[in-house]
Formats: sequence, C-alpha cells, structure tokens
Amino acid sequence: MDLGISRIPEYRKKKYAHLAKYYLQPVLMILAVSIPLLMLDKVSYQIFWFCLLLLLTCLEAVIPARPKWQETFNDKLMVLGLVWIASAVGDLVKSLLGMSLFTWLETIRDTYGLGIWPSDWPMIAQILLVFISYELVNYWYHRGSHSWTWLWKASGHGTHHAFKSLTAINTMANHPFESLFLLLPRIIVGVLLGGEQVGIAAGSLFTVTVFMAHTNLDLNSKIIGWLFTTNRYHIHHHSMVREESNTNYGCACIMWDRVFGTFNDADTKEVGIGKTQPSFTELMLMPFEEPKSSEVAPSGPVVKASAN
Repeated sequence: MDLGISRIPEYRKKKYAHLAKYYLQPVLMILAVSIPLLMLDKVSYQIFWFCLLLLLTCLEAVIPARPKWQETFNDKLMVLGLVWIASAVGDLVKSLLGMSLFTWLETIRDTYGLGIWPSDWPMIAQILLVFISYELVNYWYHRGSHSWTWLWKASGHGTHHAFKSLTAINTMANHPFESLFLLLPRIIVGVLLGGEQVGIAAGSLFTVTVFMAHTNLDLNSKIIGWLFTTNRYHIHHHSMVREESNTNYGCACIMWDRVFGTFNDADTKEVGIGKTQPSFTELMLMPFEEPKSSEVAPSGPVVKASAN
C-alpha cells in the first residue's frame, strides 16, 4: 500500500528532496529552540513532536535516501512496540528516580557552590551551552558503552544498534534498561547549569537533531555538520563494521568527536550488529545474551578511527 506515493510526479519528488536536503534540518532546529520559549502547554508541545515524527515518516516514504530501508508492516510494529516499552519505562524511571537524583545533586550544588549558570549571556548562547555540555557527558557515556562489555550489556545499548534499517522512529528504539543511563547526563548538566526554560529549549534542540540523525533522508552535512550530528555521520556510527561503529559517538553534537579524535566522515554500506536483525525477544534479552550473529559488541580495545 503506497498511499498514492506512486502517483507523485518525479519532478515533484526531486523538488521535495532538494528542499529537504538543504533546509529541513536547519528549519526544524530553529523551531525546536523557539517553541519551548513560547511557553506552550504540555499538550501543544506533544502535538509538535507527533507532527514532527509524522512529517519525517511521510518524507521517508516519498523521498527515501535508501529505498531498501523502507520497512515492512511487521518491522514497523516491532519498532513501535520497543519504542512504547522504552517510553513507558523511561517515564517510570523519571518519576521514581529522576526527582530524587535531581534533589540530591541539587543539594550538592548548593552546598559546594557548584551552580555556574551564566544568566547574563544571550539566550541562544545559554541554550547552546546546555546543549554542548549535555552532549559532552553523553559522549563519554556513549563511548564507554562501546568500549566496555559490562556497560554495553548493562545499558542494553546493543538493542538500539540491532536494526538493519534506520528511520526517525528508530531514535526512540532503545532497550528499557538504557532509560536510566540516558537520564543521568540530563540531570547532571541540569543541576550544574540550571535554567529550566533554557534547558527545555536545549532538550528540544537535542531531540530534533537525533531524530534527523536517524532519518532515512538525504541531508546536507557540509556546514551544519561541523557542530551538529547529521544522519550521514550517525548512520556510520550504526555501521555493522565494528571499527566504523566505534566513531561518531555524538548523538546530536559531532563537535566532541572532532575534539577527541573519533570523528569519521565516510560512506556506510550496511548497518546493524550482524548479518541478520534479531527478533523482538532477542532484542529484549540482549543485556543477558548477545545474539550469536553480533559483530559490533565490544570484545577488546576500541579501534580508534582516524579523523578526516
């Protein structure tokens, strides 16, 4: 069922592809930063994210960068099932642990005077500071999960890498165990820097960028890719080749890979952790048992990629 896609003239598809390549990511990032500052209610904010995912999913159907990555109905159900479970567990972790951890770290901040929020900076500078700082913490967690077998297993990070095709919805396809690990950088940076409204805007910028990093669209990386992660770089991180997967750890900010020598700009032939995609049961059991076909799980020293 192509929902009328086959009837769209090729010249229109080329026009859509050109607009998406050069303008889609910058425009969405500007919207992501602007919308939280408008103080919208929670429902309006959720509608924005739903519309964003719907837009990207439609574009992936009309102008996919890799047509072979278009998923079957069963594949979509499996991804959506994993997303639903991961989201439910993530919300539970936030409600049970997030507030207590935040309160504990907030006490440490106030006791030792660690609050360093530069409230006199321009708003955009404050947003970028939170964004870059969060990604610095996240970079080292992400790199560690590819370096140490125990962290790879404890976080279930391999589940996120297991898919043989990537789409925007794959952004949220994580193992439930990883919810805590993804929450910690946000809490640490939020406590040290503060600035709730600015933090929400930085979080929105991060979310839009990671959606774009997983989407199956042809996007330009030449300018925006100096600071922000694009899908060309992140798809390479999802490579089935372990040495290629151990690069480009920045989920939204590629700058830290450039600084620490793990950046690599190269084509990617195939993604996943092995030749075949694990079943739903295998994905859920990955913290306890790695699929036999896995070729990406850490089993020794990280092979350092040469920076290009």
